[in-house]
Amino acid sequence: MKRKIAFLFSGQGSQYYQMGRGLYEQNLVFRSSMDHMDRLARDMLGTSVVEALYRTHGKAEPFDELRLTHPAIFMVEYALAQSVMDLGITPDCTLGASLGTFAAIAVAGCMTADDALAMVIRQALAIEEYCPKGGMIAVLGAPTLYDDSPFLQARSVIAGRNFAAHFVLSAPAENLSAIQSFLTRAGVTWQAVPVRYPFHAPWIDPMREVLIAASGTARIRLSETPVICCALGGVVREISDDFFWNVARDEIGFMPAIAQMEQGGAFNYLDLGASGTLATFLKYLLPAHSVSRGFALMTPYGSDVELLASMAAQLLPAGLPAAVGI
Repeated sequence: MKRKIAFLFSGQGSQYYQMGRGLYEQNLVFRSSMDHMDRLARDMLGTSVVEALYRTHGKAEPFDELRLTHPAIFMVEYALAQSVMDLGITPDCTLGASLGTFAAIAVAGCMTADDALAMVIRQALAIEEYCPKGGMIAVLGAPTLYDDSPFLQARSVIAGRNFAAHFVLSAPAENLSAIQSFLTRAGVTWQAVPVRYPFHAPWIDPMREVLIAASGTARIRLSETPVICCALGGVVREISDDFFWNVARDEIGFMPAIAQMEQGGAFNYLDLGASGTLATFLKYLLPAHSVSRGFALMTPYGSDVELLASMAAQLLPAGLPAAVGI
């Protein structure tokens, strides 16, 4: 069966030190892309993102400094996309969830990678300077848990709905401990997302104009490759001045976005995020009759090179090209 190719890009919470290390060491395209973008990041930040990722910290250490995580996520996702396309696998569309929208826009050709990375860094610096502290909590349970709880509604908002039994809460710093205790007492499985700010929530509303200004004046235009934005829950029809503000502020609509895509036919969904979380969500989200498939190309457990090779062997008629490595 002919399936279209969709590149999926996740956002904050997917990151960890050493992400993409195997590809950086063994894949020329990945390493070249990372090194190119790192030179721009170093000019803007005064420090090397690649150095922080691969040479300074171990995988078990928390990676949550926004000025580094924002560009690192974009850089790894964009470099992985370049590596996949170098094999001859090109997207029929791209999908961005939250911060992943920057990579989805850049890979689709709506703006250059350099402009997108600069915008990502400007946004991170603005958030660190002006945004109130807070956090996000991934909850393994139906969103009705929130709908039926005045306690949760008074202290948090739903930042994203990933599948029927998984959603994410966003809350200011002073509410996080009480929310976590409430969920534990209720016997609900939860996990803190490694972010220091309450994205996709009203607590960042005061910085709307700051974030819109941080987007700068980069040239952005729609391309022939459709972009699906989870803030919209569907295809991007126009890119307004407040587009990236809406991406940071609005609820992440991964469920409606995938539902809309499935109406258009079958897909090979390639998850180019660092943790493979979107591919995991697809296992619980795709309807039973769907013939679409999901592929995780990177996980915290390593084997990035092997995952890339396995995907290529399944999608390329002649299997894996000899030039996939160094």
